[in-house]
Amino acid sequence: MCMLLPVPVLGGVVSGDSGGSQETSGLRFKRMLARDSSPDAFLCDAPGKHLAQLVFRSENSASLWSLKAIHAMCEMEQSRIRSQAQFQDLCQQHVRGEAEGASRGGCCPSWSLGNYLAVLTNASCCLSLTSHQVSESLNLLRKCALHYHEGHLVEACVERPKHGGCSSVPSRCKQSRVVFQILHYLVDKDFLGPQTVEYQIPTLKYSLLFLPVDKGEHMMEIYMKSLEGRDLTYNNTTITGMDFGIKQKLFRYYLARDSIYPVLAVVSLLFTMALYLHSLFIVALSVIAIAGSLLTSYFFYKVAFRLTFFPLVNLSAALFLLGSCSNQVFIFADFWNQQLSQSPSASLEKRVNRALQEVGYLILASGLTSSAAFFSGYLSSITAIRCFSVYLGTASFISSILALVWLPCSFILRERYTEASSASVAVQGWKPCCSKNGGGFWDTSSRKRCLFTLGQKLRELKRGISDTSNLLFLKILPCGVVKFRYIWVCWFAVLAAGGTYMSCIEPCMKLPTLDSSVAKLFRSSHPFERYDAEYRHMFMFERQRNGEDKPVTLMLVWGVKPTDNGDHFNPRSNGSLVLDPDFNMSHPDAQVWLRDLCGRVQNKSFYSPPSPEDKDVTTDNICLVEELIQWVSVRRCSESDDSPNLCCNDIPFPYTPSVFENCLSMMLAERYAEGHLAHSGGLHFQPDGRVAALVLAFKTTYLYSFNFSRTSLFYREILTWFNREISGAPHGLEKGWFISQLSLFDLQHVLSSETLAVAGFSVAITFALLLLTTWNIPLSIYGTVAVGGSVFVTISLLVLLEWQLSGIEALFISSAAGLSVDFVANYCISYTLAPHSDKIGKVAHSTKRMGCPVAIVSGAFFSMGIIMLPSTVLLFRKLGIFLFLVKCVACGFATFFFQSLCCFFGPQKNCGKITLPCFSDYNDGALNSCSAAEPGSPSASAVNGAFGRSRMRRSYDKEAGGYLYPDPQRQQRQKQTAAGGGGGRGPEQYELQPLAYRLSDSFENSTCTSKLSNQPSVLSDEIEYCRGEVGRNSMDGESEEMCSHQNKTSQQPPALQTSSPYKENPLRPVGVTREDAAKDKLLCNTCRGQSGGVTHWSNTTFSSSSSMEDTIISHTLETIDQTSLSKDDQTTEDSQQPCSDRGRLSSPSQSSCEGLEDSNETCLSDIEPGPSNTRQNEAEQEFQLQPGHLNGKRDTLRLSLKDPVYQTSKGRNSQSEEAVILPNSKPDLPDVWIKRDGQREDTC
Repeated sequence: MCMLLPVPVLGGVVSGDSGGSQETSGLRFKRMLARDSSPDAFLCDAPGKHLAQLVFRSENSASLWSLKAIHAMCEMEQSRIRSQAQFQDLCQQHVRGEAEGASRGGCCPSWSLGNYLAVLTNASCCLSLTSHQVSESLNLLRKCALHYHEGHLVEACVERPKHGGCSSVPSRCKQSRVVFQILHYLVDKDFLGPQTVEYQIPTLKYSLLFLPVDKGEHMMEIYMKSLEGRDLTYNNTTITGMDFGIKQKLFRYYLARDSIYPVLAVVSLLFTMALYLHSLFIVALSVIAIAGSLLTSYFFYKVAFRLTFFPLVNLSAALFLLGSCSNQVFIFADFWNQQLSQSPSASLEKRVNRALQEVGYLILASGLTSSAAFFSGYLSSITAIRCFSVYLGTASFISSILALVWLPCSFILRERYTEASSASVAVQGWKPCCSKNGGGFWDTSSRKRCLFTLGQKLRELKRGISDTSNLLFLKILPCGVVKFRYIWVCWFAVLAAGGTYMSCIEPCMKLPTLDSSVAKLFRSSHPFERYDAEYRHMFMFERQRNGEDKPVTLMLVWGVKPTDNGDHFNPRSNGSLVLDPDFNMSHPDAQVWLRDLCGRVQNKSFYSPPSPEDKDVTTDNICLVEELIQWVSVRRCSESDDSPNLCCNDIPFPYTPSVFENCLSMMLAERYAEGHLAHSGGLHFQPDGRVAALVLAFKTTYLYSFNFSRTSLFYREILTWFNREISGAPHGLEKGWFISQLSLFDLQHVLSSETLAVAGFSVAITFALLLLTTWNIPLSIYGTVAVGGSVFVTISLLVLLEWQLSGIEALFISSAAGLSVDFVANYCISYTLAPHSDKIGKVAHSTKRMGCPVAIVSGAFFSMGIIMLPSTVLLFRKLGIFLFLVKCVACGFATFFFQSLCCFFGPQKNCGKITLPCFSDYNDGALNSCSAAEPGSPSASAVNGAFGRSRMRRSYDKEAGGYLYPDPQRQQRQKQTAAGGGGGRGPEQYELQPLAYRLSDSFENSTCTSKLSNQPSVLSDEIEYCRGEVGRNSMDGESEEMCSHQNKTSQQPPALQTSSPYKENPLRPVGVTREDAAKDKLLCNTCRGQSGGVTHWSNTTFSSSSSMEDTIISHTLETIDQTSLSKDDQTTEDSQQPCSDRGRLSSPSQSSCEGLEDSNETCLSDIEPGPSNTRQNEAEQEFQLQPGHLNGKRDTLRLSLKDPVYQTSKGRNSQSEEAVILPNSKPDLPDVWIKRDGQREDTC
């Protein structure tokens, strides 16, 4: 009774007559022959595709055709499946015969290899099989396998053993369906195949088991309780594949469960933004802005574009937008914080104006370039990619536009809230920790001390992180980019070339081997995916069901236009049939051409004649006209019938159109009446009886395959032959086309050809948009090369990860350029706006400003990708891998490759720039108005001068402050205006300022030497000349009282090389009170008491990650603004020698790379007498400013240079006064000579 009992539990011991099994095996084999013809007494029915399936594989690559493996498969089925309570309710019941009362006898046994061998050897059950019975069964299968693979052994041979090819099959192979079903359903195609049938011990790699349960969602509970996440291995035999028909339902379950991974990835990015910005308010507004962009894009997607199909992958646009939005927020925050530290007294309107001019320009340029790159996916023929490109491109564009609005507003609100909160705290006052207040838990001194200590530790940690960040991004990174630029260019060029070769030539990405209806939803190791991807092709019944190894049928079509008039953005829209009004096959010429076509097709090597099995089904009608001629020729005309339209042998060929159509209709009706089955080919008629379409079909010698290369050869051969045939077709048949089983090949062809084309087009679009935003051809080329290298290196990494090129992969690749261009655009625009003339300085500037935001964003995306790796859903897993790969690779190419290219070939000044006269004039006028100094803002001239320098070319013909030799007429006008304004003084002319303007900022200036000194120049390379003309009121407010101690016996102090000794103090207050004057006196006494040398009163610098003024003034300067004391102070303090006021200047240059630097100072000489009364001052005001003079009371100044004066004017002229020589920091520029007597000396 073992055959009808359930199989024992896993690990149980069979208690049957195993001891006598060897002795009775011969008798049982004979009984098997007697009752083998009725195996259905044990097996309920034949297996089929509607049943749930399990695939077994040996763990150590051994053969499953062994007694141990067969027993293991039976025991695993019992323990994993049949032991579940739900199985008894779902399984097919075994119905006993009438002699047994027609009662249900429990669940049917599974269609497994062990049960089939038990039937074949007449064993009691699967676990009672012996090694001898297994060997005898193998010998029987070896004899029958060859006939099966030849196509002679079919299932019908059991009922008709003498029919057709069944007559050559041995009788033992066709006594029952057991042998056929074992070879057809249960073993893989390579077991006992034509190549392995002669092996003494053939290897069975895979074996299939059919459960007596139909596929469907009811199997979900059994899978989740006993199979999902469990160890499916027993005795070196494992369940490696499944098909329960629950793949879609399981995908929805995994999608809901694994949605935690993208949520955690988003949270990690938002946490990074909060740490960087120190503001949850800005982070919350960023999330709202992204959500608003997505919703607005959805509105345009549905309403404006009228797209109905919204694929699930469109939701991944949120992660894409997070990257671009975080990049924009980081850059704007850096620039805003930099302005706050640089010019805290600047008005809010001015800061917003500058932020929108520079950072807004960068955001708009980056957003437009990314959006255009995303829109390039519209060129793809795959519907999901086109929909995704439209949605993501629209969302990216909207997000960039909204960023120009919400970013300034959010920072304004945060600043006002911070000021209000700080003011409220100041009003409340501060209570010492020792004060007693029992009102709260934290109000005791010990707890407050703990909080204070904790806060101090946190501040120290923050300071350490900030210092490390400044060292890394403001020192090491710019220096590493510039100093190792040769290595970076060579290394990344090799990477780009190798990535392009791997992506486009060899090995490329693997094409899909599954039909488009079978989507890949889980990771490749999942048993459901393994069955679809691997094991579906390993068993003969699946291969035949999918058409594998069967001849491909080719159909030639006339009368229907190959037009898709459906919705191209909706894959569910198939459109309607469009008939060809010019189709005519009844014309005599068309009849002759169709008749000759039959012979030409049959003579081709790809033509396969119909087999005897196809005689009942019309599968070959390529000779339809030839058959019509034969059918008409055998019909004799009736003498009593005078109708000329009757189809009989007296009618000559070609027939008249009406006779041809009538005879065709009669022949087809007669064949249908005889029992010939119709098929897709043949004639199609309109309701009025006219022929609407013609389909001629025939089989080819090509066997259907998922291999793209083989199918491509077949397709090209058929296409070449058909084009040649159709070129000679008569009128009415010249619009024919052919179709075959090429749906998978079409998908493979689109993916292989269009994916790289779309990627290349997106890179080309990147060049166009970079050129449009920068108007610089070299920068656009370098940026395009960097983006292209990033895209193809990313694709090559996906190739190395063995990704298969399906729709999802093609979608990601089409968006790679849009994700890569953000970083390149950042560096490109920053390079364009850099306030330096040399390319090294521009590279250093852009690296300092953009290095930290780019690195932070790429690092955040790397973390996001790592977080999404454990996901079971393939979409989340691949999305995470792609995001961190494309962002990290883009960061490397933008930071090192693009910047290194700019170090070598970067444009300087207007090199490679496309200039349009109308735009250049407009830009100059607009920026001039923005670069003027704001009254009341001490640092306005420095800040705006820096910005103006970066955005336009300075002109010395517009601003008096920019004159090396001032315009006398302009100075006269200024003098008259000053005299008419109540005696106020106009702005003084500082003839040394153009020296600072001509200097350049680069890492190589540390090695520049003066032509005179041959020593390293200490002239600040980052001092920028501020061209904005300062208002007269501002200058009057900054004028100070001055006195100097004249000591004619003292010698002139050694000169100190400096940049601009008259550069105004950006942090100096507008007005000077009497208290300030008193402090100035005390400070002057302290200075005068020193014996000599230079006193550094302030050496304070600030630090910022991306400072505009930092790139302009990187070295800390301390300037001395000298003014005269009031008349009252002079008369009341005759015994004291007046001193000049030292400007208390802490460098405003928030130096982002230089840190603390030595100060360059100019001091007041104490040897020459200065003005002593008011008349002298008035005379100086009336004095005509002359080029080269020190302008009145400026004669009291002496320049302190760190390097000594190397030459005097005694050897050059007869004058007795010495001249100060200012060595130029650039070897190719002349040094400057300044006469002490007020006379100008030409530069040498």
